[in-house]
Amino acid sequence: MIKKLCFAAEFFNLETMRNILVDERISGQLESALMKMGLNPIKLPPDRRLGDSVASHPDTLLFHHKNRIITTAEYCDDAAYIFSDIREYSPEMKISFTSDERKAKYPWDCVMNALVIENKLFCNTEYISKAVIEYAKEVGLTLVHTNQGYPACTTLAFGNHAITSDPGMARILRENGVDVLTISQGHIDLFPHEYGFIGGASFVYNNMVCFFGDVTDHPDGEKIVNFITDSGYRTISLSPGRLTDLGGAVLL
Repeated sequence: MIKKLCFAAEFFNLETMRNILVDERISGQLESALMKMGLNPIKLPPDRRLGDSVASHPDTLLFHHKNRIITTAEYCDDAAYIFSDIREYSPEMKISFTSDERKAKYPWDCVMNALVIENKLFCNTEYISKAVIEYAKEVGLTLVHTNQGYPACTTLAFGNHAITSDPGMARILRENGVDVLTISQGHIDLFPHEYGFIGGASFVYNNMVCFFGDVTDHPDGEKIVNFITDSGYRTISLSPGRLTDLGGAVLL
């Protein structure tokens, strides 16, 4: 039996708004659901150097951890007003710009794509921005190499738990003490590709794991919901219908 599942539009109406960075192509329905949760969406414009499918994805455009954001100087030039807004809304946030040049094809599109779980940074150390590596060393994060260039996209992490359809990511996470649920590939929309990934179709807010779409629409929905619930988190579906990979979200 699927354990308790909530739809954000039905259960949340918080007074204090918190800003959240999202893909500019987010649907009106999802945007409304976020606002009813007390989250104010700031829509990220595309990086014209990236492929259309991920050009506005937060997990591709930015590396974010605690009070640090790292992105490319080229993207800052394109989206200067966004970073001005971030500084206004979150003056404690330190923003760093790098000289990395992004391109539409792998591996030049994954220079910011890294996954932090507790005190470890999972990334393809060959392709990740040197600025992200330097930051990890600065704050004491242990670097863990992954063959997967898009760990933040392929993996949903909450606490010391993770969900992924990538067997390589599942293996390296388990080797590093993470409690992992492996799910079947597919069943997540990412136009025009055959499918997207669960990390890009979700984000974590306090003790809630929130999904862009209805997680129970996924064939492994019951396993996903029960795994999240058993880990001490709540599951929130932000809209009906299939999950959609929007590159996750960044809470400020």
